[in-house]
Amino acid sequence: MFGFGGSRARPTAWTKTLSLSDFTETADAKTTQSGQWLQYKYRVPAQQMIRFGTGAIRNGVDDRGIAVIDIQDNAQTPVQIEGKYRLAYMDANEVKKSVIKEGYLNTIRASATARDAGNVLGETGAGARQDSWLIIEILPAVAGKTIEDDNSTFQIPVTVYTA
Repeated sequence: MFGFGGSRARPTAWTKTLSLSDFTETADAKTTQSGQWLQYKYRVPAQQMIRFGTGAIRNGVDDRGIAVIDIQDNAQTPVQIEGKYRLAYMDANEVKKSVIKEGYLNTIRASATARDAGNVLGETGAGARQDSWLIIEILPAVAGKTIEDDNSTFQIPVTVYTA
């Protein structure tokens, strides 16, 4: 269609859940340092716009997605990394970053199925467009731990838009 008569294609939206393996740049094998944020990055594919979160509370019904960020170290018996996290959008040039949610890791790793105030993630505003980034940053509470992606888990609900 050429759009004669002033019509425009409607955007298509769907939800999906990103796992740690979807993130192309991670903190795997990095050693935590005091005051240093570690980044996990997901590049938005061509012709898409992605927002963190899914759903909302509508007419008393809560259909927000459940988020899990569980970062663990490389010990024989893996130990969870404590600290803070934040979710952000970053432009394709990695110059402008917009933080949209912050919290503590112990609240967002509680459960992959049971929802509570700390782990639900409704669809957020703005979003990241083609070639921009979804960013998850971790500020570990303890220095000297080595991050191990194989022991860690992400369950990040997102809403994807295409036109």
